[in-house]
Amino acid sequence: MAITRDGLIEILAEADPVGLIAGGAPRDEYAAEADAILALHGVPQLTEITGVFAVSFSEPGACPRETARWIVEEMARRAG
Repeated sequence: MAITRDGLIEILAEADPVGLIAGGAPRDEYAAEADAILALHGVPQLTEITGVFAVSFSEPGACPRETARWIVEEMARRAG
């Protein structure tokens, strides 16, 4: 799956798993998480996506599975 870093940052901003963008943060606030996801090998699994957010925010439920699923689907859709 080939998606640009900027493209993934935009997807994460739209998903806004922990509400940072809604709280007024800049759209690139999830850049570190985008980098971590892009560093994964192959197509990211839901548990990998939720894990990235759990580690970044020290909160196991920071990114719900439904949100992670949407992120993976959008990555595939926009990469195609």
